[in-house]
Amino acid sequence: MKDDVNKLFTQFKNKDVIVDLRGDYQTEGKVVAIDNYLNIVLENDNGLETIKGGNIILISIKE
Repeated sequence: MKDDVNKLFTQFKNKDVIVDLRGDYQTEGKVVAIDNYLNIVLENDNGLETIKGGNIILISIKE
């Protein structure tokens, strides 16, 4: 079961995404890394940004 979750999260790796966070905050960038706790590292105009999985409400792939 753990491997199934991991496969679902890896669909976001190397994709441009929009991330909705708690507190009506939103950020976007390319996913560099993601783990089973949904902690992610984004590459964006400001460099690398680390986001804790507990703060994420929604991740969507940017079209």
